[in-house]
Amino acid sequence: MANVGMAWTTGVVAFVAAVPLWRFTTHAITIAHEGGHAMFGSLVGLFVKKVTIDRGGGGTSFTKEPKDLSLLQILAVGLTGYLGPSIFGFAGAWMLVHDISPRSVLLMTLVLMAMLLVMVRSLFGFLAVPLTGALIWVVAMRSTEQVQLVFAYIWIWFLLMGGTRQIPELFSVWKQGGEPDTGNLAVRTGLSTAFFVALFWLLSVAALVYGGVLLLRHTP
Repeated sequence: MANVGMAWTTGVVAFVAAVPLWRFTTHAITIAHEGGHAMFGSLVGLFVKKVTIDRGGGGTSFTKEPKDLSLLQILAVGLTGYLGPSIFGFAGAWMLVHDISPRSVLLMTLVLMAMLLVMVRSLFGFLAVPLTGALIWVVAMRSTEQVQLVFAYIWIWFLLMGGTRQIPELFSVWKQGGEPDTGNLAVRTGLSTAFFVALFWLLSVAALVYGGVLLLRHTP
């Protein structure tokens, strides 16, 4: 089990990765973003056609066109892209505080990444997903329990912080009038794109705060 000092230290390390080093780490959040689209889309009966992951961006397409999706499917796909990293990060924090081992958390991450890799259809994605997965595999299978715990904390913190860090980029793209996630949601629900930008920001911050509290309080 972690102590308060380790929880804070891993949070600081994750902050450095998610903010000053964002240019180099953004692809990991893109993987979680597109993974959210793909996983939750599949859960509501959609079949993924392809996933692309590029430098600083990506996309997920399904065999059905957006105009043919039900409202439930639109919500499931549209909301879980920008909220994907926060969802996965919060789930990881919840599992750790409920005494699921760090190795199990990391191995579950690997399973999800392996499923995503099957759907990837871009060169950068074929490099980014396996390399990120290889790092997680080495820690999960070749390191001590303490190293696994530290890495799991950093990874979960990073997902939570990265989920919030991507929102300013969403705001910038939205202001330029070309953001598909909020656009599709707005068209099908009748709500404004500004509403969904604000919703993504509020929920990602809430996940960071609540997930962070869980991590910081998970001490002997």
